[in-house]
Amino acid sequence: MRVAAVTGASRNIGRSIALALAEQSIAIACLGRDRPMLDETVGLVEANGGRASAHVGDISDDGSAATFVDQVLEIYERLDVVVNNAGITGEAPSATTDLSLFRKVIDVNLIGAFALSQAAYPALTRGEDAIIVNVGSIYGQIGVPKFAAYCASKAALDGLTRALAAEWARDGIRVVSIAPGYVMSDISAEALADDRSSQGIIRRIPQRRVATADEVGVVVAMLADRRCRYITGATLVMDGGQISSI
Repeated sequence: MRVAAVTGASRNIGRSIALALAEQSIAIACLGRDRPMLDETVGLVEANGGRASAHVGDISDDGSAATFVDQVLEIYERLDVVVNNAGITGEAPSATTDLSLFRKVIDVNLIGAFALSQAAYPALTRGEDAIIVNVGSIYGQIGVPKFAAYCASKAALDGLTRALAAEWARDGIRVVSIAPGYVMSDISAEALADDRSSQGIIRRIPQRRVATADEVGVVVAMLADRRCRYITGATLVMDGGQISSI
């Protein structure tokens, strides 16, 4: 059985990724800060006949990535898939953004992803099964007011994806990124709940809708399939056509 380590797996996109990978008979190690919500994710995986475990930690803390990998290997004795999904937005006016907030966004969204990728590197199976999926955002490709830290972190994540893919290709490790647009989640719920704001968002999307978290999970599971083994170093945009219409 293949094994996946998924960060931010307690809710929303992370939970959907965990469930989608589990449908491929992949065991899921779920990392997050909220133990009850992690347990809920594990319960959902197990209810569908899968295998999963909950791991409490903050990926931005020094040493947490290595600890997580050690725990995964202790339980499952292998690691095939890493999904760097944990992320925060840090919305604030750029002129007054506290540098500590900016650093925190970078720590979680970028450095946390690199730390886990680095910690997982020696443990990842080599060949067609090994893949790292970085969950980015279209905000890494467009300018969005009040989201300077988030935009910067996601743009850098795309660069990290390309660099690691080029460096680790001969080790049999693929590295890819996905860049979702608006997804129905806790983060977007407030904006989408307001009719005026929601209408403005929908008008910018050619499909005239936002994605569901399940749609993101399916894409990650597809990329993790060994039949997609020729895809590496790429960022797959899934935004209902928003960027293409700008």
